[in-house]
Amino acid sequence: MNNIREIYTKAIVVKGKKLSRNTYNFTLTQLPDEILGCYVTNHHYEPLIKNRNPKIKGTFDIHVWYSYHDERDTIVDKYQISYNDDMQVSKKDNRDFEEDDTLKARCIQKPKCLSSTFDQQVINIEIEKEMLLEISGETCIKVEVKNEDEVWDDFLDNEINPNFIK
Repeated sequence: MNNIREIYTKAIVVKGKKLSRNTYNFTLTQLPDEILGCYVTNHHYEPLIKNRNPKIKGTFDIHVWYSYHDERDTIVDKYQISYNDDMQVSKKDNRDFEEDDTLKARCIQKPKCLSSTFDQQVINIEIEKEMLLEISGETCIKVEVKNEDEVWDDFLDNEINPNFIK
């Protein structure tokens, strides 16, 4: 006799990733002669659902190192960026997001500077990052159960001889 059973478990029901390239404009504290470097640090993020849309909200710092005063001095300016990325996700089940769903975000590619250009004191910096979002929720798995005698059931009645190997 065959039976269908339903097993309720927690599994990944939504997954998505996003590659972002954004350009940010800043006014430097000094009139630059040359951009010597650009680096991104302190990347922090958290996943959330707002208006039934999954998002990743985060911040990071951009450090811009440049020379000024006829290349006699250098300075590092720091700028904090906040972002709120809408995530395009694919659902495995046709369901809405629920309060007890578990959201997990990962950074696949840390934010990095691709290019920087400046005009007078205004610098344009292109930053790239890639984020992954997974949402785990309760889902149902249907399995077929067969009630048959298994071969190993016959071995349960056997006794073990402790003196077999001596």
